[in-house]
Amino acid sequence: MSEPPHHRKLAPLLKQYLTEHLSLRGVSANTVKAYRDAWSLLIRFGVEQRGLGPPEKWRILHIDRRLVLAFLRHLEETRGASIRTRNHRLAAIHGFFKFAQGLKPDLKDHCLPVLAIPYKKYRRVVVGYLEADEVRALLRSVPTGKSTSLRDLALLVFSYNTGARVHEIANARESDIFRGGSPFIRILGKGNKERDVPLWSVTLRLIDSYHASRRGGVPKTRYLFPGPQGRKLTRFHIGRIISHYIDKAAETNPNMATKKLHAHSMRHTTAVHLLQAGAELNTIKAWLGHASIESLEVYLDLDLKKKRTILEGLVSQSFPEGLERGSSSSTKSLLDWLKGI
Repeated sequence: MSEPPHHRKLAPLLKQYLTEHLSLRGVSANTVKAYRDAWSLLIRFGVEQRGLGPPEKWRILHIDRRLVLAFLRHLEETRGASIRTRNHRLAAIHGFFKFAQGLKPDLKDHCLPVLAIPYKKYRRVVVGYLEADEVRALLRSVPTGKSTSLRDLALLVFSYNTGARVHEIANARESDIFRGGSPFIRILGKGNKERDVPLWSVTLRLIDSYHASRRGGVPKTRYLFPGPQGRKLTRFHIGRIISHYIDKAAETNPNMATKKLHAHSMRHTTAVHLLQAGAELNTIKAWLGHASIESLEVYLDLDLKKKRTILEGLVSQSFPEGLERGSSSSTKSLLDWLKGI
């Protein structure tokens, strides 16, 4: 008698999914790491919290709807993960079960209950960004004379100019810059998608000055913002540098201290300032490397200054007074009034 489909071993299918399948899809290295981490957490949960034994001996049946739901609760209640993180972990699990079901159709009955686990809705918080004077305060917070001063100033200006993600800044190389009348840098973003972003002349000057200062006994590097030995800085290091100067600028800028600002806020700042400068949404989408126009809606909500300008253009100062006079003297019914608009 043949073995039931869900009694197949988990390890071979999971390895095939995380290597061959994701590679064929062309997903980025960061996505592969995120999916790998999600499965590592799930397997550790099964071993430590459910006593499922060595994962090499697990069968597909070990990963069922009940285990996944318990794991998701564990993420939120014990590990303190946000709903967004919980959803990202679930996406990695869903991805595997979609792959397993497609490769082995006889696993459909086992896969569907897991695939039916919904993503949680979460409240989208207002993201923090810097006003123009706060960007100036941020740049002024970089001290002069330190060995890292020129690098940090160039990094901050590059971050503001490009709106690049921290891992994109970490991976940026000198060979990615195209010079000439309209210089730009080619950035490799999420999903291995390339985009070309214009560079200001001041950004190029700062980068060139920084690299000129490194010459003479310092190891050569291909990265734009390397560490002391020429090695690539990690995205976490880049994030810490930006966050450090944001915190430093907030010490002399009380308004900044009231905002939730972090390294990613530089990207939000670039988006909002492009919007305020009149850039079209498609331009901002291409500049920042967003997947869709819908993902820019948060910046429309952030642009309070533009809302105020639109409001003042639509409604005159005497509008409330006109309403008040109309309400006391008009004998028209509401339906008559609506017809007259």
